[in-house]
Amino acid sequence: MSARRVPRRAWVGLVLLVGLGLASWLAARVFPEALARTCPLGMDPTHPDRTVCELAFGGLWVSLAVGLAAGALSTLLGLGVAMAARAAGGTLEHQLLRVVDAVFALPDVLVVMVLQLAGQSMLDAGHAGGLGPFGLMVVSLALVGWAGPARMFRNRLASLEGQEFIAASRALGAGRWHLLRVHLWPALRPFVLAVFLSRLPTAILTESTVSFFGIARMEPMSLGRYLGTSYAALIYEGGSRVVLPAWGLLVLLVLGASLASQALGAGTRRV
Repeated sequence: MSARRVPRRAWVGLVLLVGLGLASWLAARVFPEALARTCPLGMDPTHPDRTVCELAFGGLWVSLAVGLAAGALSTLLGLGVAMAARAAGGTLEHQLLRVVDAVFALPDVLVVMVLQLAGQSMLDAGHAGGLGPFGLMVVSLALVGWAGPARMFRNRLASLEGQEFIAASRALGAGRWHLLRVHLWPALRPFVLAVFLSRLPTAILTESTVSFFGIARMEPMSLGRYLGTSYAALIYEGGSRVVLPAWGLLVLLVLGASLASQALGAGTRRV
């Protein structure tokens, strides 16, 4: 898919994602003190040592990092399983797809909650192998999120392998590695990007839901954990000034990823 074919909605989503990423990086990492001094929303009543801007943009940075890391890991796992299934073929491919379907049917939020509780017990006992709350969340999201990409990549590979140019290349003596490197991967690459972006909103929303209910101990706080711990701010006068900015950033983050993934996914299906 050439750059000219990238739909306008995808550009809107990508620009929104990059803009939010830059804003959170500058505000939370590069100029946090300037942000604290100039925040027009004042201090957070439930976190009296921090401003609303510090907590909201700091949470945006963590949520985006969790989404990117979990989306990338689940996409790579799904791609690896799909390629292994196509390479195996026959009965083994059929059995692998049954496992993929079984994992895909599991409810993401519920499974991540269980994994978080189990992982935190290991963290408390010192048996987490160096994983902190951030790593534990990324691994949990990837373990429940690889099945969808695996099914999509497998179907895409099967479709590409049925194309006439692949059959012609095979007839000329091309091996499996040559087909993958020269023909399959270039055709699959835009689809991989679309699948990765489609995992981003799912991972962010799942993490936010789990953290909002206090199951995950994300530190520093993600947007979901910040909203969960600041929910009591609604009982204070002007509590909406504390909660609404974080909600707004979360909605924009998910909107940007959804726009980009849906537009790129539609574009790759037409190619």
